[in-house]
Amino acid sequence: MKFSLAPSASMAGLLLALGYITPAVAQTFQRLGTCPQLGCIFPPTEAEFIAGGHFDIRLEVHAPVNGSEAYNNGVPDEKFKLTLDNGKGCSADVTSFFNIEDSPIEKWNFTYFEDLFARDAKTPTVVNVASKAYRNLTLYEPGQYQLKLSYYNTQQTLANWTVHEPAKKRCAKNVILFIGDGMPQSAITAARLIGHKQVNGKYKSTMQLDNMDHVGLQMTHSIDRLANVLSNTHQKKRECIDHAAHKLKPAKL
Repeated sequence: MKFSLAPSASMAGLLLALGYITPAVAQTFQRLGTCPQLGCIFPPTEAEFIAGGHFDIRLEVHAPVNGSEAYNNGVPDEKFKLTLDNGKGCSADVTSFFNIEDSPIEKWNFTYFEDLFARDAKTPTVVNVASKAYRNLTLYEPGQYQLKLSYYNTQQTLANWTVHEPAKKRCAKNVILFIGDGMPQSAITAARLIGHKQVNGKYKSTMQLDNMDHVGLQMTHSIDRLANVLSNTHQKKRECIDHAAHKLKPAKL
């Protein structure tokens, strides 16, 4: 009687489907989160604002020198243009829309590995960047806005923003906001169990947190990753993110 340790074709297909064996492919890495094309708009699509709030816009045009996305001999387009449309018949260049002067071109480059094979071979992809930043901008009218970044003559990147109307009656004054770190419901429950007496499953005392007038939960996440590293949800960084910024990659603002 003969035995074979090699799986049959049907068995190999089953094992592949179940994930017990994998084809010869490598995990790929993103060139830049929220920027699948060579043109980038920050804040990216799906950003939300309160009317009257202040924010910055950064535009980037990438020109990879090597790798699978190599383009234009590594020379980024410096004549890119951003237009905004408020969905109510007003569409204009960013400088006309906000009545501001144009910003100077900024240039830099960065490197990344396209996949695990490239990382093992120590062959990074070099990306040259042309960029502009517009500071301290404000959108006063609630509604849906579409931004269009045009570059390399025919290429475009779109972003859709939502601007919310603020509350008509502003009644909150002198608000003290506590931002808890590492405080999911499970941790709060564990604190009650450890710090407070209970009889037959009923607590005989409560925490100060339980007696606050308003308590809320917040979802923290990376802009391009569902599972976070600790540094990406660290309290000090989250405080900055909550008050001033849009979170990008893990461990970064």
